[in-house]
Amino acid sequence: MTITQRLIKLSIMLLMFTSSYLFAAEGKGWELRRDKDGIQVHTRSVEGSSFDAVRTTTRMTDVRLSSLVALIEDAPACAEWADSCAESYLVERLSDTESLVYTHNDMPFPVKDRDVLAQVKWTQHFMTLEVEMNSFATVGKMDVVRGRLRLTEAMASWNFAPQSDGSVLISNQAHINQGSALPGWVTNMLLVDAPFETMKSFVKKVRDPKYVDAELSFIMEPVR
Repeated sequence: MTITQRLIKLSIMLLMFTSSYLFAAEGKGWELRRDKDGIQVHTRSVEGSSFDAVRTTTRMTDVRLSSLVALIEDAPACAEWADSCAESYLVERLSDTESLVYTHNDMPFPVKDRDVLAQVKWTQHFMTLEVEMNSFATVGKMDVVRGRLRLTEAMASWNFAPQSDGSVLISNQAHINQGSALPGWVTNMLLVDAPFETMKSFVKKVRDPKYVDAELSFIMEPVR
């Protein structure tokens, strides 16, 4: 084994150790709220916020990273799989991996609808090929829409981690300040029901032919 090969092997081992450590640390404080159909929904409190964070995970086999990314990048399709999403569209393409996306969420009466203009950014780790999307609410970049409450404190992420058995571990995490007090049943819907139904629809929708063979210049696929 050459020195270069030894260094690469050592780097991979260190990365695996670090990732395991961070995952374990991230897992602290999460409470399992639902485990059904291979989908897990966890919530946890966030210091300084009256709204909990939510994380939804599942695992898929025989799926390409580009397919998963392509579905999320297809903003207008949001209403077809994301629970409560009434409409979504691209406002501005900043680069191949970054954009501004508007989303309108339909809320049950008597709660006012929410909307957000989010800045979305994709990254991929060059060694593990793990893909991550991070988005956060922007302020002052778009006029407020009448009849909708603009979210100004909202963060969300998607993570697609290739596994050694060829499957992909999928994780969706979010923490949103809803801007006003909500009835208990609405809070439960947003923290448990909506994330569960969203993930359930996501894994089904990504099998559409439109996404199965998608090619993205900024995504590398694992060698199978």
